[in-house]
Amino acid sequence: MKKRNLLLFMSVAIIILLTSFAAFYPSGAPAGYSGSPGDGSSNCSNCHGTAPTTSAGWITSNIPAAGYTPGQTYQITATNTMGGSGKYGFEISPQNSTGTLLGSLTSGTNSQLVGSGKYITHTSASSTINTWTFSWTAPVVGTGSVTFYGAFARNYKGNTVLSTLVVAEHSITTDIEEISTQTMQVFPSPSTGNFTVALSGMKEKVNLKLLDLTGHEFYSTIVSGNGTTKLEYQLSPGIYLVQVHEGSNRLVKKLFIR
Repeated sequence: MKKRNLLLFMSVAIIILLTSFAAFYPSGAPAGYSGSPGDGSSNCSNCHGTAPTTSAGWITSNIPAAGYTPGQTYQITATNTMGGSGKYGFEISPQNSTGTLLGSLTSGTNSQLVGSGKYITHTSASSTINTWTFSWTAPVVGTGSVTFYGAFARNYKGNTVLSTLVVAEHSITTDIEEISTQTMQVFPSPSTGNFTVALSGMKEKVNLKLLDLTGHEFYSTIVSGNGTTKLEYQLSPGIYLVQVHEGSNRLVKKLFIR
């Protein structure tokens, strides 16, 4: 009798296990299966049973061709275009080569964050929903290129696909038009928060902003484009950006706060 009960229990357990696989993780893929360097060899094929193929274009975005602006939020879209039958699913993570999360993710319709926000996946696998759009806030200045690693699957057993999207950082220096008649100086630097901005060769009135390296704006004002402006602002120690706009031209200088 005990042997019969044990066999019955084992049979039920196997059925439940297979059913969970066949359900294609309907409430979302587990964290750590995006095929990224941080995940090692782990991807959708670990559970769905078929070796993955690699395909481009499954992850897209509205990030400009020139690259992302640090601190700016963009829309990322994952599209599972597998044929056949069964439910669609995905998992994506933006990382560097050592597996560190770059930027931050915000879930959208039919998607959710897992792994303490490091990964994004579907919430309810469906045989009709195969596209998910979510938000990504770009990391700090100097991060460089970011790779979105994605793993896609459909059905069990079913095909699995790995896809990546690489986006470059839009360097601030590409926006700075150094015109000989337009100059900006910021001093002293390092500063304790009391500093002077000296401008010359610009319009009578220009927009001056103070930002951190993520692009967060602390202060904005209108100043003379020819002359000096003294500012006093309480800031935590670090590196900040003083930015002046004149039409399509932008001058940027670093300000070190000690």
